[in-house]
Amino acid sequence: MKNQKPSIVFDQERASSYDKQFAKLAPIRDALHLFIRIVLSELPDDARILCVGVGTGAELIDLAQTFPRWQFIAVEPAAPMLDICRQKAEACGIASRCTFHEGYLNSLPTSDSFGAATCLLVSHFFMQQSERRDFFREIAARLLPNGYLVSSDLASNISTESYQSLLEVWLRMLRYSANACCGN
Repeated sequence: MKNQKPSIVFDQERASSYDKQFAKLAPIRDALHLFIRIVLSELPDDARILCVGVGTGAELIDLAQTFPRWQFIAVEPAAPMLDICRQKAEACGIASRCTFHEGYLNSLPTSDSFGAATCLLVSHFFMQQSERRDFFREIAARLLPNGYLVSSDLASNISTESYQSLLEVWLRMLRYSANACCGN
C-alpha cells in the first residue's frame, strides 16, 4: 500500500483537541470497546495486538487495561496523534507493553504475526475500492491463521437510497460533538 497524503491532516492543534471534540460521543466509543473486548476475550494471555491508525490510543488503552499481559504495536502516520497515544500509555503504566510506530502499515517491519488487529475509523480515508482492499490485505497478511480483525468505519455507498439519511445523521452527530467542545 503506497503511503498517501491523508485528506485530514492531524497536526498538533487537531490532535490536541481530538479527544475533547468527540467527548460527547463517548458512549458510542465505550460500546464499541465493550464489543471488542468480548470478541477478543478468548485470545491467549500473551496475545500480540496490532492497532492500525491508533490515533490518540483509545482502544489500545482500553484493551491494555483489560488484558494486562497483551503486547501492542501502535501504528499511526500522524506524529502528533501518536505522541498523545504514547503519553496516555505512559500515564496509564502500559507503555512498556507497547511499540509505537510512526508511519503507515507498509513501513512497519515484518515481525511475528498478531492474534488480532484493530482498525477503527481509519479505512474510510481510502476512497478507492482497490485502496481499501489493499489496505485490508496488508492487515490480513500480518494476522495469525484465524486471527481477528476488528474494524469500523464511516463508509457508505453514496448511490443507495439510504445514503442521504445516513449522511444527515452523521452531520447531526458532528454538530452535537462540536457543541461539546465549545461549551454548549
